[in-house]
Formats: sequence, C-alpha cells, structure tokens
Amino acid sequence: MALLSLFLIALSYGATACMLSCMPLLSPILLANSATRSQSLQVLFPISLGRISGYIFLSLIAFLGSSMIKSLIKDTDLMGYLLGSITLILAIRLWFSLRRTSSCCSASSPSPQGKIELFFTGALLSMSLCAPVITMMTLSAASSSLMWAVAYGLAFGLGATLLWFLFFSVVLTAILKESLHHLSNYRNLLQRFAPLLLAGVGIAIFNGWIRL
Repeated sequence: MALLSLFLIALSYGATACMLSCMPLLSPILLANSATRSQSLQVLFPISLGRISGYIFLSLIAFLGSSMIKSLIKDTDLMGYLLGSITLILAIRLWFSLRRTSSCCSASSPSPQGKIELFFTGALLSMSLCAPVITMMTLSAASSSLMWAVAYGLAFGLGATLLWFLFFSVVLTAILKESLHHLSNYRNLLQRFAPLLLAGVGIAIFNGWIRL
C-alpha cells in the first residue's frame, strides 16, 4: 500500500508542476531535433532514466542518513549552477550538430547529442525537494531495509516520469511538429534558434532566474 500510495502521489506530481516547469528546458531540444517521434524518444529516454536514478539516489541518501550530501542537495544555488552548466553544454552540442547537418548533403534530421548530459539533466531535475519528494525521502528514511528504500525511489520515479514522458513524447512533440509543418518556410530558422533559446534557458537557470 505504501508503494502504491507513493506511486499515485508521484503520478499526480509528474502531471502538474513538474511537467510545466520542464517545458522551457525540453521544448528547444525537441524543436532542434525536428520534433519527430523517434528523435524525441532518443532525448526523453536518457532524461527519464536520469530522473528515476535521481529519485532512487535520494531514497538511498535518506535511508543512509548522509547529512553532508543532504545539505548539498538542499543547496538550490549549487543545483542551479550544475543544471545550468549542463543545459549550456547541451545547447552548444545541439548547435554544432545542426551545423554539421547543414554542411552535408543529407537532409536528415540531426541526431540528439550528449546522452550523458541528458541523463545528468534528468538526475538534476529530480533534486528539487518539493513536498512529494520529501514524502518519499521520509518513507525511505523509515524503511526497514535498503531494498525497501530502493523500491520507494523506483516507485516514485516511475510515477513521476510516466505521464511526464507521455506528455512530452506524444502531446508536445505533436504540437511542435505541427508548428514546424505550418511554418515550413521558417523551419531551418526555428531549428537554429532552438539551441540559442536553450542556451538562454541555461543562463537563466545558472543565475537563478528560472528554477526547475
């Protein structure tokens, strides 16, 4: 019952604030990759795995009671610096990926770059200690074994990413793809603007103007 309750809490959490707060970060990445279903999945899978891994990590930290790591996670400025830096790295890689694609004869879409960066982006997104995450950590801290702590983190991670993943892979991808279709004359311009927008988001996160 505890696992089910935690999964439902995470499901509602992933369908609301978490989903909306990630749009400034994920929309430019999906747009730069033509917003096709396959390319979007290649972006979202490593981020989702990173988020689930992040929640499991938080559960383990709560169970093991590491006060030093807890204090680092609660340092929102540090988390912003890390996430902002990784976002800027993603923007630079997307920019060079688009330049390489435009310089060759192939008309194919650029492949998403930086799976490791995407994974750590997802992991850092999970470090926001809001009420649902604190509930998960409280249960993990009071769990009877390490495996139960991992189970709590996994249940929460799956719940938090399920509707989130479906929204970005199905709904937002379709919206962005349709927008590119209607604005086909400006398609290349929009794709080249996407890394610049992502870089702007990274700078805003780094400076604390946006908190995800």
